[in-house]
Amino acid sequence: MNAIDDHTMWYGMLGPVVVRHGRTSLDLGPRQRRLLLTRLLIEDGRPVSLTELCHSLWGDEQPTAAVSSIRAHISRLRSVLDPDRKSRSSVLISGAAGYTLTVPREARDTTTFEAHVLRARAAFTREQLPLARAEIDTALGLWRGPALGEAAEEPFALREGARLNAARQDAGELLAAILIAQGDLVPAVSVAEQLTVGAPLREVSWSLLMRALYAAGRPVEALRQ
Repeated sequence: MNAIDDHTMWYGMLGPVVVRHGRTSLDLGPRQRRLLLTRLLIEDGRPVSLTELCHSLWGDEQPTAAVSSIRAHISRLRSVLDPDRKSRSSVLISGAAGYTLTVPREARDTTTFEAHVLRARAAFTREQLPLARAEIDTALGLWRGPALGEAAEEPFALREGARLNAARQDAGELLAAILIAQGDLVPAVSVAEQLTVGAPLREVSWSLLMRALYAAGRPVEALRQ
């Protein structure tokens, strides 16, 4: 995350969904409200209709008061996310197409993560290994758990959660490759082993584990993989 001041709003999706104002984590309210926020965050600035929001939160078993409940949650989210507004919110906007959450890309941990990974890959390509290691460590350090936290198993979140978790696996594989190139083989084996446990069908992860084991002088174990 970039330098924080007391007026910065920051949104985290790499783990349980959080919003911070400066260094303070905001109270996002009950689970349904947090799921609503996640649904809007996933759309990345695209509007979501009231009908879609109701279906995302309750599926085919919507309560009689679903619409009024959504509107009440929206009102409370506006109070939390845009506390200094004078009239209409510029953060959580309503329009003919539905509700839109406008979050600058630089205010998302996903954007910061992706930027550090890109810099790590570029540095690795240039064989600037210490810089590559620092960048990938910073990227992976942003993760606080599985992407989207409590919303991860909700149907509306499955695709985005899978995308983010795959990006985390890619970053882990880059870390393993950097460690092998640096000759830091004990942590390289450990990282690669964790990668294969987390995604046992990823051929790249298994290849990295075999490389790390060979380099560490453990060829018999490498051949067992």
